Amino acid sequence: MMLQHSLTNPGGIEHGASRAPQGQAAKEQDERLTTLQALLLNPDFRASERNKRFLAFVIEETIAGRSDRIKAFTIAVDVFGRDADFDATVDPIVRIAAGQLRKSLNAYYSGSGRLDRVRIGLPLGGYVPTFTRTSRASVARQRLRNILWSKGAMAAGLSLVVAAVAGYGISHLIPFSPLQASAGIGNAVMILDSARSNDGSPSEIRFAQTLTEALWVQMGRQDGIRLVGVRADEELDRIVSQARQAFSNREHMYQLLTTVQVEAEKVSVFWHLVDADSRETYYSSRVSQDVTSEARNAAADTIAANMAASLFGYDGFLSQYAEGARILANDTSR
Repeated sequence: MMLQHSLTNPGGIEHGASRAPQGQAAKEQDERLTTLQALLLNPDFRASERNKRFLAFVIEETIAGRSDRIKAFTIAVDVFGRDADFDATVDPIVRIAAGQLRKSLNAYYSGSGRLDRVRIGLPLGGYVPTFTRTSRASVARQRLRNILWSKGAMAAGLSLVVAAVAGYGISHLIPFSPLQASAGIGNAVMILDSARSNDGSPSEIRFAQTLTEALWVQMGRQDGIRLVGVRADEELDRIVSQARQAFSNREHMYQLLTTVQVEAEKVSVFWHLVDADSRETYYSSRVSQDVTSEARNAAADTIAANMAASLFGYDGFLSQYAEGARILANDTSR
């Protein structure tokens, strides 16, 4: 359910009828920045580099408390390099770019971005951005519908078991008919292991659960990949064995293994892409980020988006399964 009641501060994240407590100001600022960063890194957000700079400028000015400066003149001068004698009535560059940017945002949020928790908008008649938060429940329901229909899971002969991990409704696919499942040929299979805690502390377990949910959202956008989830209380090898029985041997099977570490105001994520059959490691990386405890959910979204971009973005190891990466590479509007 989308929450439509706006706060009185321009560009703030929309919550409800009452103002958010002052203690949430830093959290909202971090959320807006991390939402912007994740969007700009996402290959499904198709906008020219110029229009991405436009979006970054208006959001950064809003967060800095200078939304009153966001006019056609300042955008033309600071973003597009126009001279101080710029006249918006003669040169429509800002108006045209804003229209293109709105189309890019609408296309993104109508497609893969419909799962994003925070949405960026650019209302008609102005250039001050808006931020709207969707509930976790609606994101989980949409992800569930995508797995059932978009990924063709039921046609592949899979049953869906919803695991209530911390109440977030992370979905887990378990095969029940190997003969039917083997009919699907040509896609890769990713065994998405739940992110694991390094020392088992409550803060690490919570962050691992949040990161697992964010990874489901990001990896679920790739049409060429079938996802098989592993709950935190399950044995990875057993799920891999079940998945191999369910799918054709001609489908390449990968494992995504993730471990999180939380130390005070810093989170680190260690992740590896592994061949499920040979156990060869194809890709390994570590991501570290300084972040307050209040902003860890937004940090998980950004880290998951970076991981997906590393794998499925242009020239990524799994880019052959992401048509959007190939299209973006030939985008001449940048």
